[in-house]
Amino acid sequence: MQAILIEDYGDPSILKPTAVPMPDIRPGEVLVRVHAAAVNPADVKWRAGLFASFAPISFPHILGYDIAGEVIGGAGFAPGTRVFGMLDPIRKGGYADYAVLPADQAAPIPDGLDYPTAAAIPTAGLTGLQLVEALAPAPGQLVLLTGTLGSVGRFALHELKRAGARVVAAVRAAQCGEALQLGADEALIVGEQDWPGPAFDHVIDTVGGEEVGRLCRRLHPGGRLLTVATTPIPPQGLPAAPEFFSVRPDGGQCAHLAAIVAAGAIEVPVARQLPLRDAAQAHHLVEQGGLGGKVVLIP
Repeated sequence: MQAILIEDYGDPSILKPTAVPMPDIRPGEVLVRVHAAAVNPADVKWRAGLFASFAPISFPHILGYDIAGEVIGGAGFAPGTRVFGMLDPIRKGGYADYAVLPADQAAPIPDGLDYPTAAAIPTAGLTGLQLVEALAPAPGQLVLLTGTLGSVGRFALHELKRAGARVVAAVRAAQCGEALQLGADEALIVGEQDWPGPAFDHVIDTVGGEEVGRLCRRLHPGGRLLTVATTPIPPQGLPAAPEFFSVRPDGGQCAHLAAIVAAGAIEVPVARQLPLRDAAQAHHLVEQGGLGGKVVLIP
């Protein structure tokens, strides 16, 4: 089969189409013919070696941890079932014609949801859902959400509103109207506006950096600041230390997220679809940012 292989950490030029053996299936796993593999910002960081100090990967390695495709064989699903899910980043990933997915990390794709959209859900959706699950805000509590219109932010906003929280969206100037349309109670412009209201009960951060840090100083003592951003928030003046959050694969939660997307409650924009062989270009696009949606590889 064809896969995008890396032999070491480096820039996007190291992403090379290569013929590799079919993956081995272990008990409790399914073999999936990959029809779409999303490219996440985390993929770029894994490739560049930014996680190597605490989560090294073995080489040669196949990146890509969000896939959607068709079951060929294995446990839990009949052959031909359309499934999607999040792979373990330490194992070989989804930039390939075929991938192996633990059955309990897979979920069926609802009718009406195409493969690229399904592939764009797992990491972003699970992160947003699990952030809110970990935070467990009480109804009526005020939560600052940075990066509200990003892939993670959209899911986090939906789950915060389901929990009954009041949400202040920290976004760019051009995004305020859309953030309010999606359900945020208030919107403020990062880097241009301070928050004049009461202290935040909690903060969910997907952006990081000094400008976000200034807003986080309005966190109520005893509140929590959960972040998934690799750009650190300066600690000066913060009422609570940032807690870095790591997402975990979960097939049951993927099924819940897919149902929400299929029902139209959350839009999952796919900005670009590229052939698998163009993985290097896909990484360049994700590094540049500003796409307004996911980049998805099509084997």
